[in-house]
Order: sequence, then C-alpha cells, then structure tokens
Amino acid sequence: MKKLLFFIFIFFISLLIKDNPSVESVDMADYCYVPPSIGQMFSPNVLLVIDVSGSMSWCAYNPTSSKQSCCDNSSGCGWTYKGTEEGYFEPDKIYERRYISIPNVGNDYVWVETTGTETACPKYSRGIDTSKKYKGACLNFLYMRRIDLLRWAITGGKLDSCTSNDPKRCDPELYGQPATNLSCDSYGCVLESESGIKVKVPWARIYDSLTFQFRNLTLQPRLGAMFFSGTGVRSNKVYVGDFTSSANFDGVNPYKNLITAINYEDPSGATPTAPALWDAYNYFAQNPPKYGGFTPQQGAGDKWRNPMYQCFDENNNGVCEGSELKLIPCAKNFIILLTDGQWNQGGYPVQGTCSINTGYEVNSADPVVPAYWLHKKGFTNLPTGISSYVEAVYGIGLWLGGTGEKSLKQVAMYGSFDRIKTWPDNLSGYPTATCGPVDDCCSGYNCGKGSACANLPPSSSDWDKDGDGKPDTFYSASDATEIKEAVKTAIFDILRRASSGSTVATLASRTGISSLVIQPYFYPKYQREDGVELGWLGFLRSFWVDLKQNLREDTVMNKILDMAQNAWDKIIQFIRTDDETKIAVLAGDTDSGSNACQLESIKDLNQVKAVFDSGCWLAQNSASDRTIKYNKDGTLTNFTTSEASYLAGIWQTVDSTIDQTKASCIIRYLRGENLSGDSTCGSLSYVQRTRELNINTFCGSGRSQTWKLGDIINSTPSVVSDQPVNIYHIKYGDSTYAAFIRSDSYKNRATIAFVGANDGMLHAFRVGTVVNQIDPEHPSKLQNSPVDTGTDKIGREEWAFIPRNAVPYLIWYGNSDYCHVPTVDYRTIVVDAKISGQWKTLLIGAMGFGGKALGSFSSSIFVLDITDPVNPSLLWEKSLPDQTLTLSFPAVLKADDWYVVVGSGPKDPKGTSFSTAKIYFFRLADGYLTNTLTVKEGNQTVTAAVGDIMPVDFDFDYYDDVLYFGTYTTNSGDFYRIYIKGKSVSSLSDSDIKKAVSVSRPVFAAPNFTVDEFGRLWVFFGTGRYLGDSDKTVSYTNYFIGFKDECMVSGCSYSLGSSGTTNTTSSQVYATVTEVKKICSCDSSGCSQVDVVYDTTPVTTGVEPEHGWYYQLTGEAVISQPAVFGGNVDVLVFAPPQDICAYGGNTELMALYYKTGTPNPRPAVLSTLATSGTQGTVTVYAKIPIGSGAPPFGNPFQITQGTSSREYTKFVQVSTGIVLKLQQQVSPGYESRFVSWIEK
Repeated sequence: MKKLLFFIFIFFISLLIKDNPSVESVDMADYCYVPPSIGQMFSPNVLLVIDVSGSMSWCAYNPTSSKQSCCDNSSGCGWTYKGTEEGYFEPDKIYERRYISIPNVGNDYVWVETTGTETACPKYSRGIDTSKKYKGACLNFLYMRRIDLLRWAITGGKLDSCTSNDPKRCDPELYGQPATNLSCDSYGCVLESESGIKVKVPWARIYDSLTFQFRNLTLQPRLGAMFFSGTGVRSNKVYVGDFTSSANFDGVNPYKNLITAINYEDPSGATPTAPALWDAYNYFAQNPPKYGGFTPQQGAGDKWRNPMYQCFDENNNGVCEGSELKLIPCAKNFIILLTDGQWNQGGYPVQGTCSINTGYEVNSADPVVPAYWLHKKGFTNLPTGISSYVEAVYGIGLWLGGTGEKSLKQVAMYGSFDRIKTWPDNLSGYPTATCGPVDDCCSGYNCGKGSACANLPPSSSDWDKDGDGKPDTFYSASDATEIKEAVKTAIFDILRRASSGSTVATLASRTGISSLVIQPYFYPKYQREDGVELGWLGFLRSFWVDLKQNLREDTVMNKILDMAQNAWDKIIQFIRTDDETKIAVLAGDTDSGSNACQLESIKDLNQVKAVFDSGCWLAQNSASDRTIKYNKDGTLTNFTTSEASYLAGIWQTVDSTIDQTKASCIIRYLRGENLSGDSTCGSLSYVQRTRELNINTFCGSGRSQTWKLGDIINSTPSVVSDQPVNIYHIKYGDSTYAAFIRSDSYKNRATIAFVGANDGMLHAFRVGTVVNQIDPEHPSKLQNSPVDTGTDKIGREEWAFIPRNAVPYLIWYGNSDYCHVPTVDYRTIVVDAKISGQWKTLLIGAMGFGGKALGSFSSSIFVLDITDPVNPSLLWEKSLPDQTLTLSFPAVLKADDWYVVVGSGPKDPKGTSFSTAKIYFFRLADGYLTNTLTVKEGNQTVTAAVGDIMPVDFDFDYYDDVLYFGTYTTNSGDFYRIYIKGKSVSSLSDSDIKKAVSVSRPVFAAPNFTVDEFGRLWVFFGTGRYLGDSDKTVSYTNYFIGFKDECMVSGCSYSLGSSGTTNTTSSQVYATVTEVKKICSCDSSGCSQVDVVYDTTPVTTGVEPEHGWYYQLTGEAVISQPAVFGGNVDVLVFAPPQDICAYGGNTELMALYYKTGTPNPRPAVLSTLATSGTQGTVTVYAKIPIGSGAPPFGNPFQITQGTSSREYTKFVQVSTGIVLKLQQQVSPGYESRFVSWIEK
C-alpha cells in the first residue's frame, strides 16, 4: 500500500449580518486580512412575480364558506377565530377607534393601542361595534385581506399616505427626509388596509418586516418586482436592483421602490401566470415584452434596465452614475412566484384557457413551460451576448389548494430541478395529463390539460432533497406568519445558493498516511436555517484512497475500506458545476467494469460520508473537557480561567479596560463556550459572535451545538505516526536513527494530524492508525493506534496549543463585527532531528499571515517536541527581530548543528510594506539566534521580503551544502544562494549570499532540484506572488526557470536571455500517436470513458541548453513549489482573475522535460487536454488547464505509484476545493532509475 496524505481547504459562503463596531484602543480593522483567493460574492438577482388578481382582495382569515370574498353572515362562515391571527394589528394588544390627526393626511378614525377589557370577537366585520375595544387578533381576523398580509410580511404594511406610486408617500424608511409626505411620526405610522381600515403601529412593527431585515445583510439580494392580473403584467414595475429610472438607485434605502410598488398596487382581474413568467423570461433575456413586461436595455445609457449590470456606489453618494454600473454576468438569477390562484389566462394573444396546448410551446398558457425555459433552456442576454439561466423558480402558494396548488408544485419542480438532467426526475417532457373541472378556470369534464392535472412523480433528489414529497422550492402559506416565513426562507435559500459559488480553499499538502486523504476546509460565512449568520467555521475530515488511488467516501460508515460487491465505499470525484464545487459519486464498486464510469449522483460537499470529522467531534464534546495549552513565558500552561489575571495583562495591550473578569469571559469563549445567556459575560462585546448551529447539517446527526474549530486557510497540516518521518537510515545509513524509529515508543505511536487555525490554536487531532489487511474486499481499516484496535478515539482533539504571540489578537475573535484576524495561519513541518545527543520528533510551526506587529508582539515561529505526540512539550517560540511576518516557510538545516532557517517577511499580510531582507539562523535545540545575514545588492541593502528557503545536500554527506531562496516586493525580486559547505553557521557573513539568477521578479515559492546522470545540480523555480487584491492583476512577465548551477562554489550569476540560456516559451513539440488509453472523467454533465494519448513516436524534441532554460508567463504567476519526478518537472501556473467575475482565477499544470524546458513527446499527463488530438501527428502541450481557483502555497502535489513502472498518480488541489487525480507517466528511459529528493 502506498502512502498518501492530502490536505485541502474549502470554503462555502453564506451570509454575515452587519453590526455596530466596538471601540478599542487598538483598531481591529488594522489587523484584518482575507486572502485574495476567496471568491468575490455578488448579490443575486431576485425577481418577485406577484399575483394581484381579484382574489388577493378576499378576506385572508374570514372569507365566505366557499373561500371567496369576505364572510357576510352574522353566524359566521365556518372559520374559527383563534386569537393569534397576525396582520397590521399586533395580535395581543387591545385597540380602540379614535378620531385623530394623521400626519400628511388629515383627521380620520384610526384604531390605536389602548388598555382595558376586550370585547368578544364577532363572526363577521359588520358585527364590530366601533365604540368598543377589541383584541388585535380579532381585528386582523375580520379586516385583513390577502394583499394586506403580503404587504405586512414584506413591507410592514401600506401607509395611509400611499395614494400615489411615490416613495416619499409610500416608503416609511424615508421618514425625516426632506419633502416626504408620510403618514408617520416619532411613534410609528398609520397604515390603511385594503378595505380602508386604519391602524397606528409602532416603528418596531414596521422594521420587523422582511425588506428591512434584508437591508441589514452584508450580501443583500437585488430585488425587483412585476405584478400580474387580467391579461398580463401591470405597468407599475420595479427592475432588479430597485430601479424604476436611471437616477433612483439608493444605496442607503435599497428597496424603496419595491416597498412603494407593493404598497401601492391594488388587486383586481384574472390570473395570467404564464404570461407573467414569459415576460420574466423576456426580461432576463432582454427581449421586448409580449405581455406588458419590462422594457429592455436600449443602449449604453440605460444599463440599469438589464439585470446583468449591478451598481457599485464607488463614491458613496447613494446614487448610481456613470461607470458605477458594471457587468456582472456571474450573478445568479432567481424568481419567486407568489400566487393565490389557478392560472386561467394565456397564449398569444391572451385568452381564457386551462390547457397547456394554448400557445404551445413558445407562448404556452401553462406556467410550467416558461418555468422550464427560464431554468433549463436558459437564454442569451441580447445586449451582452452572454448566455445564462434562472437558478430556481420558487413557488409560494397563498391560500392555495386543489388544482392551483398542484400546478404550482409542478412549476417549482420544472423551474428548479438539478440541471444536470434534461427533465426533472425520470420524466421526458411537460405534463400532459387532462382533468376537469379546474378550479377558477373551467367546469367541464377533462376541460383542463397540463400542470393543473398532473401529480408529482415519486420523490427524487434532483428536486426534493429533503424527501418530503414536495419540490424544495415550493412553499405553502395561508396566514401572515406563514407568508413571512416562506418569503424569508426562499430568500435565505437564494442567498445560500448565490454565495456557495464562492467556495474556496487555499492549502498545500504533504506525504503522510497510506489510504487516507485528510481535508481541512472552512466557511467564511454560513447561514443557519433560522436566518442567523455565522462566520469563519473550520472543518477537518478524511476520505479513503484505494489501491488504485481512487478517492472513496466511507459509504458503509464503519471505518473500514469496503470494496465488497454487496456493500462498498463509493468512488468519488471532485467536480465544478455552476461555479460550485460538488462531488460526483460513481455507481461502480471498482474503477473497471460496465458501471465503473457511470455517474450515480452529484452531492454537495457536506453530504459526502467522511471516515471521520474532527470538527464534528469538537462540536459534540464539552469545552471544559478540552486540553488547551499556551506558551506562558516559555512553559506550556493550561489555558483556563485560572490564567485570567496574567492574560488580562496581555489583552490590555489592545484594550486597557480588560480586567480579570473580562479576561475570564474571553478565555471561556475561546475554549468554546456559548456565553450568550451568561449573566457575567453575556454583554461583553468580545464574546458576542454567534457560533451555535444545528450540527446535523455537517455531522449527519446531532442538535444545536457551539462550533469550536476556527477557520483553516493557509495552514498545512503535518502528521506523525508509527512510520519514519525521515529516511536518514536509508539515505545516509544512520544506525542511531534506525534504532530510534524501531523503538517500541516510536512504533506504537498513534497517528496525529497537526493543523493551525485562526482560532489562535495549533490543533492535534487523532487520525488513527491505518492497518493494511490481506482481505481484498476490506484492504484497510482504521483503528485508534497500533496497539489499540478500538475506533472511539478517532477524530478527537488530543490537545491544542496557543503561541504566546497569538494571544493579543484573540481578544477580537468573539467580536460580533469580527473581520477575520489571522493568527496561527500557516504551514507546519515535522522532522526527526538529533538535539542534545538525542533523537526527537519535532514540529516547527509559524504564525505566517498572523501576527502583524502589535506592540512587542508579532508573528512567531515555534518548535514543539512531539516525540510523544499525545504529550507535547515546548522547546521555544521566537518572533523575528524585525517583527515582520513569518511567511518565509521555516527550513531545517543540518550543518555544524541543526538549525531553523527563516527569512524576513513583509510587514503586512497583503505584502505591501517591507524592511531589509534578512536570513535568520535559529538553533533548533533552543531557538538561539546564531546568525543573521543581510541581503545586499553590491553595498546596498535590499528592501524586500524573503521567500521560502530550500536547503540542498548535494553530495549526500549528511550535511547541507547550499541554501536557495528568492526575494520579493510588490513586483520585483531575485533568486539567491548561500554556499555553506564546510562552514559553521556562526561564521557566515553577508558576502556569502550570492545572486544565482538575476530575474527582477518576485520569487515567493520554494525552488526544487535534482541531479542528472552526470552529477550536475539542476535548480527549478518560478516567479510571482498572490498575497493581496493588487496581485489579481499581473502587470509584469513572470517566468518558470530551470538551470544547471555549475558555479555555486564560485558564486556566479545567470541572467535570462544570456548566452547559454534558452527561451522555450514558443517551442513546439510534435509526435505521432501510437497508442491511446481510456480513463474515466467526470464533469457537471456526467461521467464517461475518454481517450488519452499514451504512447507516441517523436517528430520533434527539445534541445538541452548549455546553462538552462526559461518559460515566459504572461498574466500568470508561480506561487507554489515545483516537483521533479521521473524526468518531468511539474509546476502549477496560476492566472489570477482578470475581471470581476473570474472565479478565483485559473490554474494550469505545466509538465516539462527537466533538461529542455519543453514537453516530452510522450505526454507526461494522461489527459484529453495534453495533446491537440488522439490520432495521427499531434501537438504536445506544455500547459494543461486543471480548473478554476488558486494553487496552494508550498508543495501542492502528492505523488503515488501508478499501475505500471512508467505510470504514477498525482493528486493536485486548487482553491475551489477540487482534488484532481492526474494520471501521469515518466519520461522515456526514466522508468526505474530517476531519483527525486522530496524528503530530506
């Protein structure tokens, strides 16, 4: 069994409500950082299609016995007054009718709140004695019409002053502004019901309506509205974005025109549902309307009419003007259809009908047809030429039943099913059943045809994920509260869908455990079912990897890799669909056979069954049971409230008011307690951020718990186990190391994964020990440790460690307005090293992006002794002397002693401010700063940050000979070496730093190297950086470079384009195909076996240059370490997003023959994208697209043995969370003799 450990970070975006900022003596905003790889969210386009037919004027609670109009019988009409009816009147309040002055209206009779004894509620409205007092619920029961309840839910209710379609008369939020004429005062507003009843309501009731709730969301839905009745769409419309004209955008009041229109429109007429949806289709396509709908964009001056344009109020003046309207084709589109009746008008021209055949297909009277066109067929937006579609049509049935409800369910299903299918479920077309009579439409036998007559098919996950038998986008509502909840639920689901396309992961990986992939990921924002929004949740889970390197979920859920034919763990592939990361689940039990490459289903990320999930383990266990240690003056100390006095002194660096009591609250919060109801801590601003959620969504079972694990962004987990960390016994024949790794204490170690998170902690999670078995149906299982066959400890947090320099920043972690402050946010490395005469297993970590200087605190590196990984000890923790960030990944150097070598970093996470570039040598045993070297250009010091450092033991003598590293500023840098062979670290001087390659470009990532058959050292590195938003535009040419360093002793420097260096960018390699092979490939449309070129006869080949080669990268960058294997040098090339919608940029795999810098004639990658074709003479490409998203920092590859000596499998991940399995082959002649030093 080959060893594999893979780490990726994913994030799913939801929402985060804005809040009032707290006040501190140090401004949290100065320390906020969100990586540029996190996809940008854009507000979704949501068109409300609202039924204002005559039935919307019927009584909502007390209609006639036939459910029409209003009850006119003094004995009642069969409807029961419950005493809880909601509406304009507050149900539990007592009201009396008074003659009062109404602002901007005049004097009139108005119901106002009072006290006293309520009068019994009569059976119908004419039974009201206006001289008596009544309960609000009673007045709602008798007076509220259907349209009133819709208004109450969305706008708070129609103002008495709303007599014209004017926000200054209809939108209560404009109260207090000049020239308004609202029926409002400091208490609240006077509302008027559809039947003319007036009531005075307080502001709290108004502002509890949905539009005012949506206004407080960070990601606000862009709303528009059309109203339909009679034979089409009414003239009063609101374009998506709240536009009615070019100049009425209002960034402060984003829904004022929507509020106005809903409050102003009165119900009347028939129900032309299909014509309304057809004109919704025309609106999104920007076609001329057929039924009175929206006027499309005519030119550059009215882009506001086109939903593909969004306004960005860049000058914050509350008006959309000039270039502030920007094309956002990636914004998702949605429709919410609110209707209370059976459709009964349609076709073109419009006629009364109950049949789908009327106007079929392009003008069909059945709304199921335009719903399908909107969602599945899609449209081309004419002014832009961009193709798009509506993500989902939501159907909210108001007082529906019978054929009207049956039809709306069909509309919701046809308008929202999984687009991977041609039709919903297993259907093959539109509903064609006949029936009769049809409600509100026809009375004859079989007079109707279509959606009103068709039953839903059996529940199917493509439209009914929760299995309740109803489409997931269908809601039924028959009272005020249900309407409000239905619209709110639909909007929150829309926001979830809109933000999920921003799923991002930015990680690296490192070899570790056979048969397992470990996947950390995070949600920057997540919305609970009740609409409460959480942020920055971290996760860590694992999946199986089988003998053929297929990823598998733990379908059987027994922590055994099951491959039996009757019960097996399903093969999975990560795919991108509709800008979201999904999981394709294959039907077959193996990767061969008739159903092996057949798609069974597509799942969301959190629906896949993990082998274990440590985030769930933490959520399900008590905060008081956790072992959390922090560095207290060099000693590991329990992070508990007993340390409050000491920690308060640190937090006073940020806020001088922090005392022992407040510090205790912060400690409890950081440990994972929910303090929202705590009498001592509940009001403290530093513990206000909500983390409680129903963990069933992620964990498959459970209840509401506090989510304790913080976000994991740039931290690469490391692993220790019973297997050797290094190969000194093989590489150097070190018998003392062999004895160390063969000791019982080493061989009995549990496997532990270490990962940093932005909760300020390095977490130690038990992975368990993978045990290989001879049973081919169950080749691997997971158990607690080599000597513990149980499984109860798998996934648990053994301990967590907080570096001292991370402590001050943690005061902000619980702020309700938390803006994301990085703390322990970088990779870690585990190494076996001999210190003080004893072998130890050590973990070296760095705060990385965390620790921008705050007083005496700043980004640090730390070393833990994890020889016993369950019981660690702290060796040391050090900040860099210049207080820069520790973004230069620590390298372990073996010279006259063991050292940690790290370069100075930028002063801020975005990499915009720099100090003098320095190289620091810390003694591994105790952190003593043995030497500091300054990078110079001639006699001048270099102002820059230092990239990752790579030590090289060139001659295999157990001592490193040379260090390679790059430097970077915002757009420049160079590549250097330090020749150290035969020297003590303390004797090194600045003059030992020599420029190896003059490149004048940023060099952030670590290089890699190999030695050819002639003993010549080849070094490979790339240029570029990706730290802040400014890096999304690459204004300079970058390079990927390979050179023979034949003068590392003399210290010569190479320059690109000089004699002996070759530009291979335009080199073409051709080959004749002699053999193809089939591989299984999945995407959003399904899975299939595809042909790839396997063998060729060369037509052209590359030529080895004298000194080296370079490949130019335009608009691209190299931000991760290259890999050398089998004669191939591979590197991930990243093209940052160049436009507002580019989802995190795109990554390509460049695969070259290491000596020539050109592709091998025999393709290194088995992919349809590796060659120009699969027959005859083909071009072999140097770069192969692998997906959207940014590559991780550090080593992005995991290389494992393939199915033959010439094949190997490489797992690659990008920031969208996709794990790609790349099948590759070595260069001809390198099948068994190529050596690559990946491990030290």
